[in-house]
Amino acid sequence: MSATVHVLHPPSSAIGAFLRVGHTGFRKLEALLAANRLPIRRVVFDAAHIGEQVDLLKALRSRGYETVLDPNCAEMATSARFDSAVGNLPWGNSDRPWTPQDFSQARNLDTAKALADFAVSYGVDAVLAPTHLIESTPSPWLAVDLKLSEALRRELDRSGGKNVAIDYQLITTNAVLKDPTNTDLFVSELQHLPIDNIWLRSSGFGASATGTATRAFIEAAQRFHQANRPLVADFAGGFSGIAAAALGAIAGLSSGVGQKENFRSGDWKKPQAKGGGSAKRIYIPELDRYFKEDQLERFFETKGARARFGCNDQSCCPHGIEDMIDKPHVHFITQRSRQIENLSSIPESRRGEHFLLHHLDPAIRSARQGAKLKIADDEISKVVSDAKKRLILLRDPLSDVHANSGSKSRSRALRFRGSPQKTNKATG
Repeated sequence: MSATVHVLHPPSSAIGAFLRVGHTGFRKLEALLAANRLPIRRVVFDAAHIGEQVDLLKALRSRGYETVLDPNCAEMATSARFDSAVGNLPWGNSDRPWTPQDFSQARNLDTAKALADFAVSYGVDAVLAPTHLIESTPSPWLAVDLKLSEALRRELDRSGGKNVAIDYQLITTNAVLKDPTNTDLFVSELQHLPIDNIWLRSSGFGASATGTATRAFIEAAQRFHQANRPLVADFAGGFSGIAAAALGAIAGLSSGVGQKENFRSGDWKKPQAKGGGSAKRIYIPELDRYFKEDQLERFFETKGARARFGCNDQSCCPHGIEDMIDKPHVHFITQRSRQIENLSSIPESRRGEHFLLHHLDPAIRSARQGAKLKIADDEISKVVSDAKKRLILLRDPLSDVHANSGSKSRSRALRFRGSPQKTNKATG
């Protein structure tokens, strides 16, 4: 007699993770991919640097990863970025920042066609819509961005890119999103666009966001569910981003390897630092923060710090602290993917509680114990103390959001746009 299989609960949708490729460090990602140690299978390339990263792009495509193109249009309209590498793109301008008036019918720049041809030539699976920073409403940029998004769909179809999806990235601030009138406006305009997903990049939200800012973002994101599109928090990491996903406000999050986990619109008004690269930053999940290499070494001089905060996961850092410092990108990607995989394995209705009890609360306990260590270095002592305070102040707002989330909607799940049959050992 054949057995009858009863499915008690439908499978839960996985939380999506997007990995942004920075200007530097892409060679390390190539090495990780070659070693089959790149578990995050959605990867975002900046158009300004994709030319030098094409080998990584091709390798990802051959293995079935989802590839997304960011056209860097928002940077082209800012005083501190327009004359950087973005100005050399076919739709860029190195003379001055673009203004909304540049996109009138009388001054057609054909941005959509140039971007469509570029996306098709690189064979990406999706492209972020050519949008700009909206710091207040009403904004003349919104009408421009909506028209460009529609035009991009037409040009992609004409250029042989019918299979290239468009995601709309709304770049704004937490202050704008906090106003329900603004989110209602955005929803009414976006819900009819030919797009797959909506990306929210919000100044004031990210890995270092306060509990208040995190709650504001979550509540704003919940209002976007009316647009009936999956939501992705862009430039968002750490426990703030993960909490938004666990509580169902978003379906996925996007960040870089130890960078691009926060967005501050004010940075686009400051002169960009030239050269020097970025300092090595090592992620400590128990504190939900990064340490520079010299800071970590000083911290680990404290009795008890190495045992509690050093990575002892042999599948992540076989040589412990030495690997944490020598290969921080491997450590970060492994730890972040584990966090997301763990939450994705929990039924959606229980993820919020699971995050609070099994992610945030253990981190608070570790941070409290870390703050009690006899740290001789005043700078490091303050770093650990500040991490403890931030985690504690995250707890109450998130707990209250969870307690009142029973009647709230959840973001629609993301659809994977790569080739799943080619990819193994992958997240989201």
